[in-house]
Amino acid sequence: MQHVSVDVVTGFLGSGKTTLLQHVLNGSLAGEKVAVVMNELGDLGIDGRTISNMRYAENVVELNSGCICCTIEDARFDLAIQELVERVDPTLIMIDTTGVADPGPLAYRIEQSGLALDAVICVVDAENFENASGSARTVRAQVRAADFLVLNKVDLVSGENVKALRRKLRRMNRRALLLESERGRVDQDVMFATSPRRFRDAAAERPAAHLDGDEIGSFSHRSSVPVDRERLQRLLSRLPSAVYRAKGFLQGGREEWGCLFNYTCGRSEFHWVRIPGAQPGVQAVFIGRGIEKVEVRIRRALSRCEVDRRG
Repeated sequence: MQHVSVDVVTGFLGSGKTTLLQHVLNGSLAGEKVAVVMNELGDLGIDGRTISNMRYAENVVELNSGCICCTIEDARFDLAIQELVERVDPTLIMIDTTGVADPGPLAYRIEQSGLALDAVICVVDAENFENASGSARTVRAQVRAADFLVLNKVDLVSGENVKALRRKLRRMNRRALLLESERGRVDQDVMFATSPRRFRDAAAERPAAHLDGDEIGSFSHRSSVPVDRERLQRLLSRLPSAVYRAKGFLQGGREEWGCLFNYTCGRSEFHWVRIPGAQPGVQAVFIGRGIEKVEVRIRRALSRCEVDRRG
């Protein structure tokens, strides 16, 4: 199957997942070739019809009458994904799970189907999280599995309650990047798989490129010297907490097989890909808050990953 990145959107019933999808598909992902998999418990796909009416959703596949993480069999899931990839040729697949789905098994299934898990995005209902987390174990599992936590509906609770909830979420998941939103509006462009390309393009125009009105920036790294994969894996496991994203490609020696790597909020993955004629070396983009403060440190660490061709 073609190598395509997948974002999983999770969150308890009524947290605002579909509203978030509507916002990003008409906003930061507008113009991108995005395919959407909607998973609902009932036979009638209301959310699917809502997304289908959106201008930028290229295709929607609905998996109804069962939770995607436990009752929809592997074959059905793989066929639905394969249909999307072949018919749409998307740059990104977004899976909107049911409110009771545990994203852990789904993440495993995505990887087994030959796709790349880009990020797990958990939408948290600021108004009802306390009740939901106390009565449903799945809510806590969703928070713990997340790479990005979107604290939604902050306009419906007091500032003190928002602070207390942030502290609680941080205790449950210290790795995830925590963002606040009202009605699913998320201004951060760093959550989705298509964003690193934009950062890379911006960094090519000027060093330490920044998003307008934010402290999140990026830098690109290119080298024609082959890089040792194990050294790079160790580097990614030790990146400063200021780094939220790192994506790139490394090619070693004369081999046709190289590695795509993805680092998202402390979680890293490598995927083998075959690109005949690719030149040895590494290409990568690093994204984070205050990235210019750690750029020199990361570049030096990357140089230590290079293979001495004289040996």
